[in-house]
Amino acid sequence: MDTLHKQPTEDAPMGSLAWGRRQGAYSLGRLTRSEKIRLIGNLGRISLLETMDAVLDRVGLLRRFGADLGGLMPQETPLVRDACAFAEEVQGSELMQHSFRTYVWGMLLGGYRGLEVDREIFFSAAILHDVGLADGRQTEPRECCFVVSGAERCHQHLVGKGHDRAKVRKIADAIGLHLNAYVSDRVFGAEAHLLSRGAMCDVFGMGRRRITEQTRQEVFSRHPRGDLINALEIWPGHHLKGTRADVLMRIGGEPKSKSSKLEVAAQAGE
Repeated sequence: MDTLHKQPTEDAPMGSLAWGRRQGAYSLGRLTRSEKIRLIGNLGRISLLETMDAVLDRVGLLRRFGADLGGLMPQETPLVRDACAFAEEVQGSELMQHSFRTYVWGMLLGGYRGLEVDREIFFSAAILHDVGLADGRQTEPRECCFVVSGAERCHQHLVGKGHDRAKVRKIADAIGLHLNAYVSDRVFGAEAHLLSRGAMCDVFGMGRRRITEQTRQEVFSRHPRGDLINALEIWPGHHLKGTRADVLMRIGGEPKSKSSKLEVAAQAGE
């Protein structure tokens, strides 16, 4: 079974499983200067998309997508069952609801663009994408990027259950990439792209304008938000310095309490 930092790849894409295994000064998910610049650029890109949506919405040109939520769920394969069972075992209610909403938002945003998605892989990644913050974790966010440790935890658990290594690698890579602010579907696939988009939609409301009001209300009715900020442990000084979570919090301005700026942003699209 693979272990943390085994066979690191120096030129692996930021956020990938191999990238998270590198050693030295930039181990544990710590970013180089160029990676910090890339992260800021990714954040600028998704912010620009949101601005464009706002402008189109203001002039009545933004189309909206809606769907029956039940029809978005994946088939109940052994991989889906094991991923969901692991999530239910270690994640509290808020993390579980966030994970379900992330999947649903991602599927809706994928439907908006007409993307073809492997639901088995996408659901497994979405339901476990924050497992690095769940019960039984081996490292704390101040010790290692929680997405790096979460991708490893997911990879080891699902490989240990005997699932196809290629599929599990895609799931773990999608989890590791999702904190990049923007993930290209052309480069990394629809599943990794939509996991990032779904998470950004749930936490910050980005992309929610593309979804009909009726569908948005149904999502929150089925999967209530709860105390999302504390569930995601978005607290000042809580994350390892120089990791993506730390850098993104610094860009947004560290909240003076556990629920201020970020909570306002998260609730803006409801």
